[in-house]
Amino acid sequence: MKRHTLWLWLVLAAVAAGAQPVDLLKRYPTRLTVGDANPDHARPWVFTERDIYRVSRFSLVVGEELRVELGAADLGIGHCADSACPPTSTTTNVGSGELGAGSDSDGAVWAVLIPREGGSLTSRANIQMESIAHVWLRFHPKEINRLFPPQTVSADGARNLAGQLRLIANAKFTSSWHAGANAMIPEPNEMTVDVDTQRGLRRFFAVDTEAASARYVAAFENRPMKQSPAIKSSSAEEAFDTLWQAFDRDYAMFALHPEVDWAALRDKYRPKALSSKSTPEFAAVCADMLKSLRDLHVWLTLAGANVPVFNRPRSANSNPSAHAAILGDLRKESGGIQWAITPDQIGFIAIYGWSDRSIPAQCDEVLEHMRETRGLIVDVRLNGGGSENLAREFAGRFLQKEFVYAYSRFRNGPEHPDLTEKYERRAAPRDLWRYDRPVVLLIGQKCMSSNESFIAMMSGATNVTIMGDHTCGSSGNPRIVKLPLDMTVSVPRWIDYLPDGTPLDERGFQPQVPFKPQPGAFQGERDDLLSAALERLRQSPPTKP
Repeated sequence: MKRHTLWLWLVLAAVAAGAQPVDLLKRYPTRLTVGDANPDHARPWVFTERDIYRVSRFSLVVGEELRVELGAADLGIGHCADSACPPTSTTTNVGSGELGAGSDSDGAVWAVLIPREGGSLTSRANIQMESIAHVWLRFHPKEINRLFPPQTVSADGARNLAGQLRLIANAKFTSSWHAGANAMIPEPNEMTVDVDTQRGLRRFFAVDTEAASARYVAAFENRPMKQSPAIKSSSAEEAFDTLWQAFDRDYAMFALHPEVDWAALRDKYRPKALSSKSTPEFAAVCADMLKSLRDLHVWLTLAGANVPVFNRPRSANSNPSAHAAILGDLRKESGGIQWAITPDQIGFIAIYGWSDRSIPAQCDEVLEHMRETRGLIVDVRLNGGGSENLAREFAGRFLQKEFVYAYSRFRNGPEHPDLTEKYERRAAPRDLWRYDRPVVLLIGQKCMSSNESFIAMMSGATNVTIMGDHTCGSSGNPRIVKLPLDMTVSVPRWIDYLPDGTPLDERGFQPQVPFKPQPGAFQGERDDLLSAALERLRQSPPTKP
């Protein structure tokens, strides 16, 4: 049976009289014909008010397993950023809105439908038909006109829904085909259909259109999108003023950015925020104000969902999918640790975060397997931080003596430059045996926050060589402030300083041995930086335990 007969896509109704049909494939053209699941090729996406449309009717039928039926609905489209500069890394730019509809792009990658006239879901997840709150779709860019034929699409979507559509996208995006906050591309026959029902259940389906199958993923069932509260003028006023005052009183980074006029930003954004017609719109205005701080440790949430504030491109210089091919038997621990020992006795430990309390004990256990190794690679290239105390425990397994690895200064007065003196942060050897053979520590731009502190700690070990790319340069020790309207915001309270006394922010930690990748360095079964680290250790003479 041919593929198009498996897609009983749309029972169509004409667009309302006088409305011009919209060809979304022309709006969001693509040169892509196949999928691309390489994380290094993950694309940043954008969404603006210009990406909101109306559909007269939507109907998706997948064999006997799934049927989604909507009457008139508002449609939001998230699309890839400009492809004139092909992506080579997992840069992050979620929902930033720098580009609009019609830009030269790799096409549309997601859609959200919010019914105007109700909708129904029929599936094997429930014997009864269910009413739909909203629909989230991930798909290949070239399939957009199959989903939304031009005769069903018009440009008169409800633009006041931009905040709500963006909130749904931010909450749902990391459920499929993503590398961090960026979009990987599924194969043309693959889709995600993710429906929140009016009863508060979430129905998540992995669809294969060639096989006419819709596999239900029950793990998402009790994780629906939380509804944001209705906006009230008094609550909005209190939320904005509490947010602004928290930064005015406690934010330390003003001292590094004297160009930021915080009072002027209040005067600019407060009227916009208080005139918002919905809480997502209000939150988006607050996020726009906070972007001026250019601080990766400033986070904003609404009803538990992330509201994007600020991001900057950061290349990933790692390819974990190649590690088993390069190293051999790669073992995985529950705390997010992977390790291996090569046939020529070089150890490898990859740590992807410092948040799990079991990590130090697991690292200790793994290190026991490394007693006979001639050298060790510690890989933290994709580690975005967590608990500095947990990181300090593992770093102590390599240190010979206590030393100062960083300094901190906190806000301590009403004026923005009011800061404490520098407080020393120290690391010391653990009361266990020390790994004293050659160590290569792999770092890169995805390293940030407490992981940068770990790198600073490891710089005090004489047997450690730091190799790779510079780190992100972002720390903050933030305080989480609860706001009305079910919102929270993080307020960074310190300035972090490198061991030489210079601020970490927007500088990061520099490797002792820089590595400049060649094209394809982190594709397929290649991780050229890992291979270079192995070769470096192989040049070292074997050391007897």
